[in-house]
Amino acid sequence: MAESEGVAALKSLQGKVLQIPDLRPVYAKWASGLNPHCDSLRAFVEERIDIYVKGEKARLKTKAIDLGWFTSLCYPSAEMEQLKTMALMSMVFFIFDDTIDKEIDHETLDFASDFDAATKLRQDSITYMRYQFSRDRTELGSSGQVPCVPQEFASFEEFAPRVANAAPGQVDLDKLGDDFEEFIVSNALEQTYRLSGNLPSIEEYWTYRHGVGAVFPYCTMHQYVNNICLPDDLAWCEEVKVMRVEASVQPLICNDLYSLKKEMKEHTPTNLVPIMVAKSGMPLDSVVHELVKQMYSSAKRFDAAAASLRAEGRKYNSEVQEHIDMFIKAFETFQTGCFKFFMDSKRFGVKEYERADGSYLIAL
Repeated sequence: MAESEGVAALKSLQGKVLQIPDLRPVYAKWASGLNPHCDSLRAFVEERIDIYVKGEKARLKTKAIDLGWFTSLCYPSAEMEQLKTMALMSMVFFIFDDTIDKEIDHETLDFASDFDAATKLRQDSITYMRYQFSRDRTELGSSGQVPCVPQEFASFEEFAPRVANAAPGQVDLDKLGDDFEEFIVSNALEQTYRLSGNLPSIEEYWTYRHGVGAVFPYCTMHQYVNNICLPDDLAWCEEVKVMRVEASVQPLICNDLYSLKKEMKEHTPTNLVPIMVAKSGMPLDSVVHELVKQMYSSAKRFDAAAASLRAEGRKYNSEVQEHIDMFIKAFETFQTGCFKFFMDSKRFGVKEYERADGSYLIAL
């Protein structure tokens, strides 16, 4: 049997050294920190994992992600209740993604190897999500019954009431539902490539990557995180649309750089690095150089949009201007938090490859 395009792409990188320059300057101007409630949030997350994740192996894997720390990095100024809500949302995304986006064992049918089973999981999750977000709870399942929460989506059961009962104007449930649905639907396209062994083009990759990266739901929650409510013409203006995209571009590229070794180990080639090597013909070092250049460009676009939003805010009173600053800061700390998480998390396992100057030499 001829090896797939994806396998060939991964093999072409084996034995090479991934050189990632010091990326701290990309994030140097943005707010960062660790929430003082981190330890309490870690305990909360561990308790919820024991409730919502079945099977000891799966529980240990989920606990190893350290979602309490991740959430505390992303939102260092949030209050405990907001942190709990964001941690529950993170559980939804990480658990669901890890259920399907993992090494495929063709000898054992599971959601990763069985597209039909994964499709039903996706459909059931969307139905349950839309029911929980519907204001009058009329969106029933196809059977006409109240939908049940899929086990792989279980923490949504506790997350949904928290946002549904948020202060008026803080959470747009229709928009948040669209963000969740994009995450779930995009997962199907990514799985199609993974099961076929084919690689998407660079353009095709970006058509689903923003969805599976699940950054947009976090952005939609950034008023809630700060317990503020901006006027709609500010909260959803063109500048914020740019900020949402760039706040997604940054962690997605950063993730694909720092997670490459892990994904090669798990034989999951739907990563931007092997895709660019295969599709562009560029050597690994040139691909890394291009991606780092894109990160700097993205940061400039984000800063320009944030500056324009602040300028627009001067038409409003001082309270709105203060809330705009808090809103922008949430976008900044989300990006710096993801960066810190990618570098130091055991999930990626690259900390040992860090050099004194902040660069990384990672043996593939």
